[in-house]
Amino acid sequence: MNRTRICLLAVLLATAPAWANAEAPTAQTVAPHVSAIRGELELGRIIEVQVDHLAEWNLALGGPAAVRTGPASVHPAWQLVPYLDGRALTGLTPLAVDLGAGRLQYRLTITPRNRDTWTHLLSPLAFERAVQFSVGLEQVDPFSTDFTLSSRRAQLTIINRGWLLTAVLIVTTLSVAFCGLAMHTTVLMERCKAADGTLFHRFSLAKVQLALWFFVIFSTFLVIWLVTGNFDSLNSSILSTLSISAGTALGDTFVKASGPTTATRAPKDAGSDTFLAPSWTARRFMRELLSDDEGCSIARFQMLAWTLALVIVFLADAFDNLQMPVFGPELLYLLGLSTGTYVAHRVPEMQRDRQRASAPGPRPPT
Repeated sequence: MNRTRICLLAVLLATAPAWANAEAPTAQTVAPHVSAIRGELELGRIIEVQVDHLAEWNLALGGPAAVRTGPASVHPAWQLVPYLDGRALTGLTPLAVDLGAGRLQYRLTITPRNRDTWTHLLSPLAFERAVQFSVGLEQVDPFSTDFTLSSRRAQLTIINRGWLLTAVLIVTTLSVAFCGLAMHTTVLMERCKAADGTLFHRFSLAKVQLALWFFVIFSTFLVIWLVTGNFDSLNSSILSTLSISAGTALGDTFVKASGPTTATRAPKDAGSDTFLAPSWTARRFMRELLSDDEGCSIARFQMLAWTLALVIVFLADAFDNLQMPVFGPELLYLLGLSTGTYVAHRVPEMQRDRQRASAPGPRPPT
């Protein structure tokens, strides 16, 4: 008996390495691998991902009794999320799973959980960007993939060319039309009265500020919608900024209405109401924005400087984070203070115009 047991033990020890070598290929076949992507990698699109050995991996990890039982699924394949450049799109679980064919279906969307990841992937702005693509469980290394930056590259579409062309045409058409109005009409000008009673037009800083903020916010809104699909990007800070600009133009209008510079009846000589549109130059534009009847004004310079600074900060932050910036109450107060100072300085200017209008002038020859 002892001799028989020793022989059986020797046979078992001799065949143990062969068992280990026979199980090694099985372990390798269970490892899943991303081999194909069907569809375009673009926000809002549906893609299908081919994962080899998905059924074996699912069975090994979840067990034979693993089934999808409602929202709280114990099915491992239903918990896989896409990985782009090694970053997990958390919360983006499959729309459909086909274990037999090894396919996963996803709809690429932005959620509150993966918004920061999408912001990193979509910026800086470009038409397309090569990315590494895979799938895996959250907070676990993703599956091996054919789509790496050194082999087959997956192209992530950031801006759709067709929609971009449409947006560019809209913005260009509006900009050209507005520039034409600004150069040949009084859309950005205010009516003033010279000391001799002649009516003329000059550029209004309040109207220029309102037009500038409109085009900046309008263009940024279109870009954010094109890239992220978010059409609800406006916030209370943006509305406050537009309100301050509109309030400045409205306050300027009320101040002018209290003086003689807003004459409701044109003079008898229509030629005295000079528009001077053909002589539009950049020098004249800047001079009239920064100067009043006494020369260059510090209130106008301050308002223009802060407006340009906030516009630059606005555009840089919007294109970097792909969302409308949120100005703090201090910045909004500073913008309101500079525009309020400008409107306040308009009051004595109107009073001086009223005094000049009431002063006796030379009588016309008889």
